[in-house]
Amino acid sequence: MTRPTSSYRTPYTPYPGGSSPPAEMTPEEGTTDLWAFFWLALLNTAIIVGVGLAAWFYVH
Repeated sequence: MTRPTSSYRTPYTPYPGGSSPPAEMTPEEGTTDLWAFFWLALLNTAIIVGVGLAAWFYVH
């Protein structure tokens, strides 16, 4: 599979309130955004677990 050399245009039509990526976003930028979301989700999960454990230890 070859990579596009020009700017990538998403095949999906944006709709009001939708979260489709802008037409200028390249596949590499999209992948970077997905990895950023992945690490942010792990960080949020760790924070929630840490606060939950601290509250549990505090109560007990």
